[in-house]
Amino acid sequence: MAVTLADHECGAGQARRYQIITLTRPGELSNESEVMLCARCARAERRRLSELSPSPDKTDGPSEITRAELIAELDQFFAASGVFDICGRCHQQGTGCCPPTCRVMGTAGCDPNNKRGKTVFCAAFVCSALLNAISECNPEAGRTLRWVKRELGLAEFHIYEMITRVPAEARETVRPLTLPKRYPRPEGLRNAGEIRQKLAALTDEVLALRRQWHELEKREKH
Repeated sequence: MAVTLADHECGAGQARRYQIITLTRPGELSNESEVMLCARCARAERRRLSELSPSPDKTDGPSEITRAELIAELDQFFAASGVFDICGRCHQQGTGCCPPTCRVMGTAGCDPNNKRGKTVFCAAFVCSALLNAISECNPEAGRTLRWVKRELGLAEFHIYEMITRVPAEARETVRPLTLPKRYPRPEGLRNAGEIRQKLAALTDEVLALRRQWHELEKREKH
């Protein structure tokens, strides 16, 4: 993601860092600008950008989708391919990535039926062990998920921190000024069911890697 510093800064003493992300075509780097604005100027800038932006319900043909549609497509891929099943087993063995404080977590990991508050960041997130396994089964799907995770998900990381109840003092200092209203449709996620058996065969390997990494993480904390 390319980062630039925008010229629009209000100069107030209580100004905060905000980011504005402009999404590009699938596979390409997005553009991120950062501005320093007080709360009043941030509200005014959000209104201005909202007036300039198209309606979130109007997309530019099949190449663009809404935020809700993007989350639904990712959830559908994870459910059909068996990713949610592997994530559930990972949480059951105590090595899951998502914090248990997350509002959309179930008893065995992320609950695909719980749409309340789910962000693009958490919908796009896949750990490296599982992402490598997906790539082994379907390289195109792996490349697509890496791009989605890197370019589309980060726009909502601050919201993800709130959803997962990260303490305020530990959160990122930069906040999204406004969220994208339309997203490029991620290609390469069709026919997810075709990789289900191949991915299931790699489950034990993924879980073993997660156990190894979990032990390393515990040692690093001490």
